[in-house]
Amino acid sequence: MKFKESDDLPTQPDALRALVLRLLQEQEEKDSELAERARQLAEHQRILLQKEEHLLARDELIARLEMTIAKLQRWRFGRRSEKLNPNQISLWEEALETEIAAVETELDAVLTESAALQPEAKATPRRHPGRMKLADTLPRVEVHHHPESCTCAQCGAPLEVIGEEITEKLDYVPGHFQVIRHIRAKLACRPCGTLESPALPAQVIDKGLPTARTIAHVMTAKYVDHVPLYRQESQYLRAGVPISRSTLCSWMGQGEFWMSVLAGACKRALLEGALLHADETPLPVLRPGDGKTQKAYLWVYRSQADAAHPVVVFEYAPDRKGCHPQAFLGDWQGILQTDDYNGYDALYRTGKITEAGCWAHVRRHFYDVNQRAPSPVAQNALLRIRKLYEIEAEIKDDPPERKAEMRRQRAGPLLDSLHVWLNEVQRQVAPKSAIAKAIAYALNRWQALILYLQEGRLSIDNNPVERALRGVAIGRKNYLFAGNDAGGERAAAFYTVIETCKLNGVEPFAYLCDVLDKLPTWPNKRLHELLPWNWKSSVVA
Repeated sequence: MKFKESDDLPTQPDALRALVLRLLQEQEEKDSELAERARQLAEHQRILLQKEEHLLARDELIARLEMTIAKLQRWRFGRRSEKLNPNQISLWEEALETEIAAVETELDAVLTESAALQPEAKATPRRHPGRMKLADTLPRVEVHHHPESCTCAQCGAPLEVIGEEITEKLDYVPGHFQVIRHIRAKLACRPCGTLESPALPAQVIDKGLPTARTIAHVMTAKYVDHVPLYRQESQYLRAGVPISRSTLCSWMGQGEFWMSVLAGACKRALLEGALLHADETPLPVLRPGDGKTQKAYLWVYRSQADAAHPVVVFEYAPDRKGCHPQAFLGDWQGILQTDDYNGYDALYRTGKITEAGCWAHVRRHFYDVNQRAPSPVAQNALLRIRKLYEIEAEIKDDPPERKAEMRRQRAGPLLDSLHVWLNEVQRQVAPKSAIAKAIAYALNRWQALILYLQEGRLSIDNNPVERALRGVAIGRKNYLFAGNDAGGERAAAFYTVIETCKLNGVEPFAYLCDVLDKLPTWPNKRLHELLPWNWKSSVVA
């Protein structure tokens, strides 16, 4: 209500009071409206800022990936050291080509996501070589895809077959190759001119030549059977399938992306446990340009030996610094069983993680002393440690509570005697001798070494995790090195999946055939169903 003159104002007190209240109410409504507009404006600004940050991060990632590809291609096609023998050069080229394929796959995924977020932006199509023609001598298996409906979705008229779309995929069945022919009928609606054809099932490599079984075979041949790709190339040529090494590298680079997805799920499952083993092993990594390698490391973490669903996780790191296990474990709390490497000491100082020692390393120190020259002290120590292992062999199938009880009753007195004896001998031997160092190793870690008496789930040593490293040791002798840091990370992901399969009694090739076929359309929230122990249960059921 507006008043032009003061005479227009009401003179009665009640009317004036009502007028003031109405004006106050109108002012509150206007203030509320202004506050709501300010909130909406702030929200719009926040959304715009997030979009700008996302676009900036996306552009930076695309630029980094493109630069990485260009750098790898320069390494691949530029000058290289002539000191390498032909086999080493083949492995060098293989690692670089696999790395290029992997980075290109990651770049394609980023560009696809960007196109989905910005429909108006046109993604630049990447050029790919023409599809390899499959030999006519290979057996063919036809798979017919039928439409969901025989009537037009536009007008409801019946559809007529006017042709077929045939897509051939190279498939591997143990012992031989075959060709899967996906035959999809082309259907036309005469009244409205609509053309329809059933969609091709999702593939592990979109529009690629290989099936999931073929990629699974290439992967298991390299990482389980330790056959480098240049040797696989020769084997496939003898089988009548001339697949180039660059094509195999491309398949590996794209297929290993799915291994990192599974490895991440394995890590989350591992950190749910309260007792872990840890160890590390060298992994040579190529230093492109001069044909030399530098020493990196695979850190490996394993669940307790008698876990219902054992898990082993490999983590790549460019060095052996203690910051890597700290970053991997994060806020995890529990018992960590390791060797004598001081890189784990920072974890124990936090008070959240308890150290458990390894009797196999104690035994190894005395064994090395006795191997150099017969030593009565070392032989006596080995005999005493042997009795501890004999007790473990007898109770290995007992439940944890029973194990702890038997260890305290039978191994406890032996350990007390061993501790007294080691202290006595330490005062009698030369301080800087090899036997003195072996004794000091055991005495300095005594509390960690006897922890297994109280915790029945603990192993007497760290051998469960060391056994998981055997495949890496054999692989190093065959493929020699990883292409770069990213290649080392993907190798760690594959070893995580393959060694976890072995621990759960799952055949790696059969597992990969199935999960690689499912992963392209598998929901992320159900990823745990594809982990080896759950996959085994579903197959048995």
